[in-house]
Amino acid sequence: MPAADTACRKQGAAQSSRLFEEDERFPISCSTFTAHMISSLFVRPPISAFLMVWMIGVFGGCVSTRSLPPADLCVLPLTTAMQTRLGIADQVAWSKYQISAPILDPEREQQVIARAVSAAGRAGLDPAMAERFFSAQIVASRTRQEELTRLWSRGGTLPSFGPVDLKREIRPVLDQLTTDLIAGLKIFPNSASARRALAAQLSAAGYSRPVVTAAMGF
Repeated sequence: MPAADTACRKQGAAQSSRLFEEDERFPISCSTFTAHMISSLFVRPPISAFLMVWMIGVFGGCVSTRSLPPADLCVLPLTTAMQTRLGIADQVAWSKYQISAPILDPEREQQVIARAVSAAGRAGLDPAMAERFFSAQIVASRTRQEELTRLWSRGGTLPSFGPVDLKREIRPVLDQLTTDLIAGLKIFPNSASARRALAAQLSAAGYSRPVVTAAMGF
């Protein structure tokens, strides 16, 4: 086995263990995973309680790391972070819809990309690759928001919860997710098979082809 592949598997396994802390006797449960995500991201009680149900819904299809082929352990951390970010896009879309705010926010997007590229560079990633990746995630988020907005505007079922404050609650979470995305990207093999696995996992999570295509545009 090539040394790079061995290192990737070891890093993927270590990062998956950090995320899931799986008991050797049992497969990880979605509720356990959700609790870890909430404790690491939503540290303030008001937003933690509000988003508990939402997080369970987003990760309702999570599976045990033991059911994955070893190579997929290099894909799983990035998949997890990307799905988390896309799930938060639903909250962003609903908050904007409630106040008739535009989905496109070029200034904010450029700020996010610039900070992410800077952080990625400090972590040892190629800045050009990081810029492509984070630009793709922003496009995917925007695509998801546009889909939901069209659905709601045409009489689709509206969310039952109220809007969340974008500046004080959602944006700090998205900023924190940058760290997880960078960590996942560092061990992602970026091979054809890894990209297929990543796209398949995003599709299996219920995201549309346009959203998945956008997210994979790096």
